[in-house]
Amino acid sequence: MFASPLAEAQEEKGRGYYDFGVFAYEDGDYEDAEKNLRKALEFDPNHPFYNHYLGKTFLKTERYQKASEYFNRVLKADPDIPGLKYDMAFLDYKMSDYSRAAELFKEVAQAEPANVLAHYYAGITLYNLKHYDEAAGYFVYAAEKSPTISANGYYYAGICYQKAGKIDKAAEMLEHVKEHAETESLKASAAKWLESVKNQKKTLRPYMLYLKIGRRYDDNVRLVSPDQVIDEEGEDEGDYVTVGYFSGNYKFVNNDTCKIGAGYSHYQTWYDDLDEYNLTGSIFNLYTQYRTDSFMFGLAYLPSYYWADAESYLRRHQLRPEIIWQVSGNLVARFSYNYYKDDYLQDDDRNGHASEVFLDAYYSLPKGKGNLFGGFGYEKNTAHDSYYDYGQLKMKMGLSLNIPWDLNFTLTGKYYGKKYDDPDPSFENEKRDDGKYIGSVSLSRSLLYEWLSLSGEFSYTKNDSNFKGYDYKKKTGTLSVTMNY
Repeated sequence: MFASPLAEAQEEKGRGYYDFGVFAYEDGDYEDAEKNLRKALEFDPNHPFYNHYLGKTFLKTERYQKASEYFNRVLKADPDIPGLKYDMAFLDYKMSDYSRAAELFKEVAQAEPANVLAHYYAGITLYNLKHYDEAAGYFVYAAEKSPTISANGYYYAGICYQKAGKIDKAAEMLEHVKEHAETESLKASAAKWLESVKNQKKTLRPYMLYLKIGRRYDDNVRLVSPDQVIDEEGEDEGDYVTVGYFSGNYKFVNNDTCKIGAGYSHYQTWYDDLDEYNLTGSIFNLYTQYRTDSFMFGLAYLPSYYWADAESYLRRHQLRPEIIWQVSGNLVARFSYNYYKDDYLQDDDRNGHASEVFLDAYYSLPKGKGNLFGGFGYEKNTAHDSYYDYGQLKMKMGLSLNIPWDLNFTLTGKYYGKKYDDPDPSFENEKRDDGKYIGSVSLSRSLLYEWLSLSGEFSYTKNDSNFKGYDYKKKTGTLSVTMNY
């Protein structure tokens, strides 16, 4: 008769501590929440709600083993408590047990369609398990049901579709985020992924076509080659020139791991007045590539033929193995080796071969703002006449920026340091030593379609030599239309 009121008083006192603990938890005061919930459990150690909220408190404070202990107590006492399965799934997610977390989140999502977070985290855990196609469906559902999750949901859905090979759906999701995300950082990230998706779409096509047609003014046409001595009468003669370049290739084998293909490129210049300097180049390309998670190994054979003023000038065979390393999400490095076998059809003394090694790198700037690039290499040339033997240091660096009005600004600098092996009897037996500097700046923008663009470029070249007959300066300005499909 006297025990019942005492038990009710104890239960009421435990409930009071529980209420204070829940209030503190909701306010983010997890230290006070833990203290009150522990007090509540002193009155009823097996109470499922008391154990549940103490487990939630430990989950918030990242004491995951403790959280697991209290959730398991609740599971034994009352497995149907609302929110328990979601909390256990979130705990598994935090402990990187993505397989178990995914199954629990999927169960909650199926039982509670209105639980948007369950769908969202089902997508996250499935993404970590690389079940990209399935994960995308959960992200899209969450994005459609919740305005606050919408941008992030479509963003991750786009990435999942891209990794699942559904390129058109990926582009649709990311384009939506790029246009409607509320934060600039998310817009920039979507733009970066969208560019990657578009590039992937191009690589998945078995063919590629590129055409560039431009109009250029060259203020020093006669300086076609630094190996040609120019007298005073021939210096600084300018002319307008039409420049055309075409390239196309087809992949016979085209998958994520291996690509095998063939291509052809053609280069042509037509001068208005000085047509004796017209140049034509035909380059064939047979190549194979093998890709792993972080590396790409490539091998290409490029036979080519050049004409100057419609007369045969150079026949070349080029072999190029290369390794491309995806160092990180923003950094790519490439190491290549080039072997050239040259046959100068009007000058047998220059016939020979050359070897070149080159290392370059590309770094993507945060938020899709552009990229930095640079590299250096060394070439050794050996000819039939040792007078043409030389070693050459090559360096380049540049910056490409995506700026307002959908413009791309590119600044590039190059340096070539060429030293000849043998002295020249015409210049008091001195060895020729040249340094060539090239700087260029360009501005480009898409026109109507993403595959069509207009660009303007200015380039300045200066060649310094210890033999003054080889000194020259050259400036060119070019306006071009490019089609890349």
